[in-house]
Amino acid sequence: MLYFIGLGVEQSPTLQAIDTLKNCDKVFYESYTSPIVREGVLKILSDSSGKKIELVTREFVEDGKKILENARNSNVALISSGDPMIATTHQELRTRSVRERIETRIIHGSSVLCSLVGELGLHSYSFGKNVTMTKEPMQYTAYLTIYQNLLRGLHSSILLEWDESNQFFLSPIAALSSLQEAEKDLKYGIISEDTLILTASEIGSDRVRVGSMSLKESLDHEFGRPPHVIVIPGRLHFTEREALSALTGKDPDFFRDNSQGIERIAHRMLSKYSQKTLAALGRARAAASSKNTNLEPVFENVEAYTQDALRFLNEGKEELAVLSIGYAEGLLDSLRFSAHLEFDW
Repeated sequence: MLYFIGLGVEQSPTLQAIDTLKNCDKVFYESYTSPIVREGVLKILSDSSGKKIELVTREFVEDGKKILENARNSNVALISSGDPMIATTHQELRTRSVRERIETRIIHGSSVLCSLVGELGLHSYSFGKNVTMTKEPMQYTAYLTIYQNLLRGLHSSILLEWDESNQFFLSPIAALSSLQEAEKDLKYGIISEDTLILTASEIGSDRVRVGSMSLKESLDHEFGRPPHVIVIPGRLHFTEREALSALTGKDPDFFRDNSQGIERIAHRMLSKYSQKTLAALGRARAAASSKNTNLEPVFENVEAYTQDALRFLNEGKEELAVLSIGYAEGLLDSLRFSAHLEFDW
């Protein structure tokens, strides 16, 4: 039997967790998903269960061979902070266990993702996909995740890298600066100096802190001790604004809607290309008129395809919209490439 035991954000074992550990032959504790923030937690676990707790690395868990080998013929526990199934490494290990016919059981704990909701007074169902930012260049993944969430008016939670081997936490300032760099490159218009930033620090301790500020303010802010979590909110319900106001002391109107004005790429592209195509169509008609050439059937098709593109876009049929504007531009291009007509795009 392989037990996955979560200690919650407080790193406080439940009675069920302690009873389970008492019946285990081997107990492993991994701290790569979260540092040990509760002083003496290993001693508490050992004293309460009467078992020796073996600290293991990320590589040990990812390899998993020793864990599975022991779990085939005895009871083994893998302990982690938060909820064990939040970590994809644990999910993969459980899948391997099931495939090898090793029985598993999960003892859940509170996750930072659900605790974050309560600490900030936000609605759990208003969150979209979460993302982790690291010191490696992953800001584009985070940026695009935030973009997709904002299109739906949803909040984005950003977890920051914890590197156990180097005792390294990615700072909120470094993460937000990386998002600014992604904005400069991609230019989707989702990150600016006015973007509302929410933060929660040391969740699970008695020193938990929440903050709200503009991105510009955050770059000069002293966030204090880690771990930190960043939230870029989308469309805030009035009760969420009231909760944030009560928690931070700021006026409810301070909490802006980051999703306002965010456009889908297809909308931005089609708006630009349709105007460009219609302008080129006007020049093509003028050129045909000066040459006394009857190309009106072609021009009518260009106009029809452009109108179809805008109609498809309004109906949410983005692929058909892109195809239609492509046909419109292609017809005009064919006139130029075949030397039937000369005009400027």
